[in-house]
Amino acid sequence: MALLKNLCRALFIHERIRTTLQKAKEARRLAERLIEFAKHNDLAGKRHVYRYIPDHKLVKIICGEIAPKFAERKGGYTRIYKLGPRTGDGAEMVLLELVERSDDNVLDLRRKLIERRHGAEEKVKKEKAKKDKEQPKKKEEGIKEKSKPDKHQKERADIDRNKEKEKNKEKDKKNKNDKTQKQQPLKKK
Repeated sequence: MALLKNLCRALFIHERIRTTLQKAKEARRLAERLIEFAKHNDLAGKRHVYRYIPDHKLVKIICGEIAPKFAERKGGYTRIYKLGPRTGDGAEMVLLELVERSDDNVLDLRRKLIERRHGAEEKVKKEKAKKDKEQPKKKEEGIKEKSKPDKHQKERADIDRNKEKEKNKEKDKKNKNDKTQKQQPLKKK
């Protein structure tokens, strides 16, 4: 269903899409049904269209610009042109388009309007990602500042280090004594 929704969305934005024959036939059914609801141009029709195309601006375009062109028609809002087989897998390719097309200038404005909105959403996502990356760094810095040892902790750490050094010195002395004893030759009696 998501594939059909996206095909219909692209059809209403560009008014012409290139796809396979089977996809086009299924998308045509949904597109014509949505145009039929949009022709009523009432709240229920808009909500029904919004169910399949969750984009307020595009629903407004469908109900306000595209559907009124088909007010006199009772069906057959789209047409399919066969383009031939696709190289590679040989799938039958077609052009699915609306029968009543807008001017190219209107289509360009519509594309820019919708792309601009999606471009702005992407920028907001990128900014949020940057902020999320910066926030953990700030949190880590805050943790480091809090974990700085106070005066008493430093003294305890110094005492512990000194004790370890003394133990290491004692071990070294014992090891030296053991080595010197082993090196002395045994005296025969």
